[in-house]
Amino acid sequence: MPIEAARYRTRAMSASFDLGGLSVGLTGGGGHLGSAMALGLAQAGARVVITGRHAAALEAVAARALALQCSGSVVLAVADASSAADTDRVLDLIAASTGRVDGWVNNAYAGAGGLLGTLSRSDVEVSIASALTDVIMATDQVASRMKAHGGGGSIVNISSMYAMVSPQPSTYEQFPSFHNPAAYGAAKAGVLQFTRYAACHLASDNIRVNAISPGPFPSDATQANGGFVDALARRVPLGRIGAPDDLVGPLVFLLSPGSGFVTGHNLVVDGGWTAW
Repeated sequence: MPIEAARYRTRAMSASFDLGGLSVGLTGGGGHLGSAMALGLAQAGARVVITGRHAAALEAVAARALALQCSGSVVLAVADASSAADTDRVLDLIAASTGRVDGWVNNAYAGAGGLLGTLSRSDVEVSIASALTDVIMATDQVASRMKAHGGGGSIVNISSMYAMVSPQPSTYEQFPSFHNPAAYGAAKAGVLQFTRYAACHLASDNIRVNAISPGPFPSDATQANGGFVDALARRVPLGRIGAPDDLVGPLVFLLSPGSGFVTGHNLVVDGGWTAW
């Protein structure tokens, strides 16, 4: 390939992953994974409206974006992902600068615990509502707004490796407090099926819907238990747990023009956990 052609192709590929000028919403933007996603999207040029129920956590992310001098920006909105009124208010804020809602990330989760033999109906219902019902309802609202603005957009649902495989009991035998709730993986599996459903039903409006399934990404508090982190790392072909920044590239890809022919897809980011 001629040198000038190669340079042009490199520039074109770079531009296809540029989120400059796009307005994106991100639920759970103050959390362990959400904060890294928010900063990564802002560094890619997006105006990101992050939501959550705790103002202090959101403010810390917005301050970090300013300190990093991101080419995009982070705007915060205290909101409950289960509230249709809050979601409408956030969508208004997203569209305020560009008149559009270009992207949306369903990341928030606030479910309850509970293993087999200890379950209560209320805990199961809370987990399913947070992991699945909120995603379905928010996607419907976001898609309606995208259609009203002329159509087109990208929605990304955050699922889990445990939507595809079960937690291995022996991994958690010595660390029972870290075991995933029984309803969590079932609800996240529902997210994957809903992602396929929504992708097919919204394609005619040029609205793409995809999912990301993270693998082992324990919180900072959980990582204080070195023994548990080592147990997780031994299950990963790449030999380590995930760092929140590992999700940024996949998310930027799915929100960017670079994935313009990708919809109904589940992008697994697990270091190979589900490969064996």
